[in-house]
Amino acid sequence: MLDFRIKTFLKLCETRSYTNTAKILKMTQPSVTQHIKYLQNRYNCQLFNYEGKTLSLTEEGEYLRRQAQAMANQSSKVLEDLRRMNDRHNPLRFGCPKDLSESVVPRLLGAMMQNDEDLEVRLISGTAAEMIAELESGRVDFVLADGSFDNGKFTKVPLAKTRFSCWAGKGYAEELGSTTFKKMFREKLLIGEDGSGDRFVLDEVLERRKCEMGDFYAKMVCNSPASIMEFAASDLGICFGYDVVMESSAVSDKICKVKLTDFSEDRELAFFYLKENMNSDRSKVFFKEFKQFWTDASKSE
Repeated sequence: MLDFRIKTFLKLCETRSYTNTAKILKMTQPSVTQHIKYLQNRYNCQLFNYEGKTLSLTEEGEYLRRQAQAMANQSSKVLEDLRRMNDRHNPLRFGCPKDLSESVVPRLLGAMMQNDEDLEVRLISGTAAEMIAELESGRVDFVLADGSFDNGKFTKVPLAKTRFSCWAGKGYAEELGSTTFKKMFREKLLIGEDGSGDRFVLDEVLERRKCEMGDFYAKMVCNSPASIMEFAASDLGICFGYDVVMESSAVSDKICKVKLTDFSEDRELAFFYLKENMNSDRSKVFFKEFKQFWTDASKSE
């Protein structure tokens, strides 16, 4: 559906190399040049400049890149939707950050499936940022994430409020006692990878306090929230996370909150979906049922 010359342009934007673009697209370098010249003539503007040996986008080129990428994403989404319309088995595609998909979400999904044997859900997991990107490209129907991920492109359906706290192994937390947020900079921070939910929220908190991640004396970065909690339970450092996640973890009996006298952070978890998604009506029914199971589970704890 997307013009083949636009595809060449987008790949050149990514590689910034005519040679590498030709190799990746399995075409000749003169063909790449021809595609770009066609677009420049078509839109009557220069799309690229050379600064020394470095290829860079002009202002017009950057504008075209943004618009072309949006068209490419929409094209992929349309193709995916058409495939799914022809598929008799059409599960809802649930994008979920790892911290939630490794803790509270499977338990609630399991209860929902026991209640409704016809419910079909495909749980797709990654960092929060990856899941938002999957939503933008139409590869998932909705995402459960921190409410602050709202960028105006999606419809947001609030799910629940939860506290975001500092956690450590019970013995470690007891040693730290009642303390302050800034004193945590003396401790080793156990933190998720770039784009992860805990890192996203902690970055926000640090920015408000005019601090940064580098203020912690040491960090251990891990792409597995479950492993981070295991490390915390083994007294290897402190971590930050949603209370609902930490209290649902496999090591919930071995970790506890660090008492910070000057830190209290309430967060909103919400579902996000694209208005034009073909499964938006089914998604809304799912949100309502999931929220009810969440509320019931919270009351029973």
